Amino acid sequence: MRPLGFACAGEDHTVRLDHPLVKAITVEPDRSRPMPYAYAFARAIAPNYMRIPSTEEQFESEMRLERHLRNWKKLTEEWDQVSVGANDVPLSPDGLANGPIPDHARALDMSARFGGDGRDEVPWWLEDSERAIPNVAPFDVPPKALIANRVQRHAGVSLIGTFVADELALSRRFALTTDARLIPADKLKADSGSPFHGQDLRSIGLPVAFAWRQTASFWSFEAGRKVRGQRLARREFVPLSGTAQVVEDERYVEARDGRWLKSSDLRVAVKPRELPWYATDDRRWIDVSLLNQVLVLWEGAEPVYATLVSTGKDGLGDPKATMSTPQGTFRILQKHVTTTMDSSVADNEFELRDVPWVMYFQGNYALHGAYWHDDFGRMRSHGCVNLSPIDARYVFEWSSPDVPEHWHGAYASESFGRGTLIRIGR
Repeated sequence: MRPLGFACAGEDHTVRLDHPLVKAITVEPDRSRPMPYAYAFARAIAPNYMRIPSTEEQFESEMRLERHLRNWKKLTEEWDQVSVGANDVPLSPDGLANGPIPDHARALDMSARFGGDGRDEVPWWLEDSERAIPNVAPFDVPPKALIANRVQRHAGVSLIGTFVADELALSRRFALTTDARLIPADKLKADSGSPFHGQDLRSIGLPVAFAWRQTASFWSFEAGRKVRGQRLARREFVPLSGTAQVVEDERYVEARDGRWLKSSDLRVAVKPRELPWYATDDRRWIDVSLLNQVLVLWEGAEPVYATLVSTGKDGLGDPKATMSTPQGTFRILQKHVTTTMDSSVADNEFELRDVPWVMYFQGNYALHGAYWHDDFGRMRSHGCVNLSPIDARYVFEWSSPDVPEHWHGAYASESFGRGTLIRIGR
């Protein structure tokens, strides 16, 4: 006989709202924001503590801790600066970026930047010397263990709270991960994600471009001479007229205001010469260009959104043998608000917890948000299609299958909808 409360779901699940684990972890991902959790990167190898460690246990578990704490106190202002991020950009109700990227990040105190509510109180399930809830981390540990694995340097973690321990634990701040482990906050650097985002095309159409090279500038042609004009901002969005010309062996394209740009300075999205058979009525589909590193959302024959992506860093290679993105036509098979991605392959080890807005379309290949880089427009992934957090959230909510409110994921089905089609090509 199964324990009371597990009868319908199995021993790894519960339907009891008074279960200690349910009462302890009440924070769900915030689907209204591009970064659904607070995120951070590990500055140094750090233990994932299962309970609050004593001073002695911390010095036994963390190498050179005294020197680390001394340096942290001296450099904390520099280390803890938070840059403008995805959640700083205002969004309209339908998820479109609604205004320019702010000049300054929102002010975040030490509690807020690690997912806290400002009270800094020790959670009830950590108040005694023993942990009052079971281990839910993917790393198995014996009962009453102090540590459940270690987070490696540069690993990305997601956080749902923070607190300050008493003097018996060095009065140290700890961050609480989504799987209820503790990481010393002084070994984390809060991360805000990229504020970059694409553009709505409904009143613009194609072709459009994003400035790519740092030297991208507008040009004019006067009396047979090329005259360089205003320089474009990084990834600046420019609607194009569709007219091009070659001058001195260099191809130029015309912006809709009559100025010219070098094609080689841009990432361009153009309307295909022939639309696929499924581009009918208002059917939604996604088009990804590997060479241009551009994604376009379509509703039938109308382009509705364009942005830059980062696909597999080995370009057009064989995905089975290289870090390339597969080409072809696929459907979104399953969607998850967040999921952890990692690799133990030599020279490519990484751990990225709670990657947001994940849309799997073939095996482990997915479109998803990337909070760990701001290099959209360049091939650099392990094969997935990386989007900025703002873009990934928009595509996630726009595409099917639908993920109901308060759910963490859904599979393509009659209940939640057939998966949106994705075409990936050169």
